[in-house]
Amino acid sequence: MKVLKGYRFRIYPDEEQLTFFRQTFGCVRFTYNQLLMARKNTANSEESMKLTPAVLKKDYPFLKKTDSLALANAQRNLERAYANFFQGRASYPKLKNKKSTWQSYTTNNQKHTIYFVDEKLKLPKLKSLIQVHQHREIKGLIRSATISAKNNEEFYVSLLCLEEVTALPKTKKAIGISYCPKHLIHVSKPLDHLETIEEQMQEDRLIKAKRKLLLRAKIAKKHKVKLKDAKNYQKQKQKVHKLIQEKAFRKKDFIDQLTFSLVKEFDYIFVEKQPSTVDSEETSLFNSSDWYLFMQKLTYKTQWYGKKYLAIEKPANTENSGQMIEELGKQRLGL
Repeated sequence: MKVLKGYRFRIYPDEEQLTFFRQTFGCVRFTYNQLLMARKNTANSEESMKLTPAVLKKDYPFLKKTDSLALANAQRNLERAYANFFQGRASYPKLKNKKSTWQSYTTNNQKHTIYFVDEKLKLPKLKSLIQVHQHREIKGLIRSATISAKNNEEFYVSLLCLEEVTALPKTKKAIGISYCPKHLIHVSKPLDHLETIEEQMQEDRLIKAKRKLLLRAKIAKKHKVKLKDAKNYQKQKQKVHKLIQEKAFRKKDFIDQLTFSLVKEFDYIFVEKQPSTVDSEETSLFNSSDWYLFMQKLTYKTQWYGKKYLAIEKPANTENSGQMIEELGKQRLGL
């Protein structure tokens, strides 16, 4: 079975590559905004559709210097945004802002224009190779690459690849899973890989760092120094930000490993559809967003590897247990 898989790597561009990326971000943003404004200002949608990146290049020659596929994808993204709006899935499209935290553009792999050489990446329009922290092997065909930057400082590449996956061996085992704010999941059967969660998700350092940040803010206020000018506060703020990023990465990595382990071990996976949270999400180790990410990953991984996934609506005022979810799931499938 062929599936589309995504990979995300940190990249370390040199000065020339940085300049190209920033220029491309600007050109893509400009193209998107021009097409959006044309559509807003034109009553006839067919008339507005005549404006394309190719037409814009005639009026704005600087667009010719950038990746044409990136501009074409900006147009596709706008069309997708309108489709989501008309189908009630999103609000009306908004203009893109150069002050946004994240900037990005997407290009396609046409005629082998995106490829790896050792641990360096070749992208369209760039003559030099980009240094990549490639922590995972890519086995399939690269379809597209999205370059993104946070505050124009941290740069990443997201690769969409077409890969062949093989169904996992059948085990004839079933499991029921419900939401748990502390461990993420309550299960109907004991799992060895659950024992490492608390060690993996320790956040003592983050709690201490946040306390220290508050202390730095009080000291700055006492000395009548603005926070943006308080060096010690800004240094501590960066430390807190880094710890939050590390926590998010560890959490995502844990969910990835947990979902694959479940799919490998069980043929039937029954999951609580709507978690009933009693604990405050601010004090919980895992929140409802983590739960929906967990469900999302289980959904596509069970499809990839030939297993059965079923979301179960739990009856109101019933205990929060994986055992009950498993029983309800088996009843639904007649097992």
